[in-house]
Amino acid sequence: MIAYQVIVLAAGAGKRMRAGKNKQFLQVGNKPLLVHTLENFINDRACTNVLVVINEADEHLMREMLLEHSLLEHVQFVYGGAERQHSVYEGLKRCSDDSIVFIHDGARPFVKEDRIEELALRASESGAALLAVKVTDTIKQQGQSLKTLDRSTLWAAQTPQAFRHEVISRAHEWARTTNYLGTDDASLVEALGEPVEIVEGSYDNIKLTTPEDVEKAMAILQKRRGSVKKGDGSHMRIGQGFDVHQLVEGRPCIMGGVEIPHDKGLLGHSDADVLLHTVADAILGALGEGDIGKHFPDTDPEYKDADSIELLKHVYSLAKEQKYAIGNLDCTIIAEAPKMGPHIEEMRNNLARILETEPSQINVKATTTEKLGFPGRQEGIAAQAVVLLTRG
Repeated sequence: MIAYQVIVLAAGAGKRMRAGKNKQFLQVGNKPLLVHTLENFINDRACTNVLVVINEADEHLMREMLLEHSLLEHVQFVYGGAERQHSVYEGLKRCSDDSIVFIHDGARPFVKEDRIEELALRASESGAALLAVKVTDTIKQQGQSLKTLDRSTLWAAQTPQAFRHEVISRAHEWARTTNYLGTDDASLVEALGEPVEIVEGSYDNIKLTTPEDVEKAMAILQKRRGSVKKGDGSHMRIGQGFDVHQLVEGRPCIMGGVEIPHDKGLLGHSDADVLLHTVADAILGALGEGDIGKHFPDTDPEYKDADSIELLKHVYSLAKEQKYAIGNLDCTIIAEAPKMGPHIEEMRNNLARILETEPSQINVKATTTEKLGFPGRQEGIAAQAVVLLTRG
């Protein structure tokens, strides 16, 4: 494993997106674009430093967004310059000089883990490397007469681009003294006569520039979340959860992150949200990580009256560390009262937000026991869940 630091460029106005704001804030699925991008690096143990180059005017909103998604503590902000190249230079000044430097567009959320590893290796060996894909269209060059270029020699450059710190720093210093403005960082190294290696990338590693690109990104995201390789069980994990809490007076009735009006609430060390506890147990079961009691024991005062939304977020972070995402989740609430129907959609949306997926991948339903057993006697509420985790 080769350590690296990354400069993520997120200061552009994104005028071609026609969004009326920095495109980094655009929702792609249930997360902003920049969050998707940053998670590729923050979740990688080889990444030692994440520098996000921003427009100073966006800093407050950036902080709020990254705090909401538990990423703020993992990044440092750098103010950008007038041009992309100047922004990279500002980032380079904050990099340590003893590791590989990645330079990446904040609007490319779909770089693959194995490509990151290969890029770091090749840059450490040769000094500079970039991701690129072979050109598939016929390319015409216009001059006095039209000329067809040999596409077998043509590559479309992507990011990340990776460099030994000394190489890219020297290239940027040269560009500043000569007023050279390149189209990407590799072009500065090329201008010095230094070699740059190509690592073949993925056609999914698109840069979101126009509204049409957002549609493409949604399709890629859906494909990744639903991707299961046949015959490889490591790409699919199934877990089930079951939990019960007693109904008592003097407690709020919280279910799926929704406080439901009722004369009784659920008894527990935390807020006793039986649905979220069940989902957490299902995810932990899929991961082989025990149960919710192991991670949040009721003997620990830290979890007294804890918000179960935060507990489930922590459990899902364990899945993300292993590169798993929700394939689908099916939940059943078993209760005679209160009536769950009016609140089901809000519970579903809460689960989708917590688990960073689409509501279409979440199902929540409620049933009774026809007045039989403890739910029928309105002594308690039970819930069960089955989850499919996928790693594409």
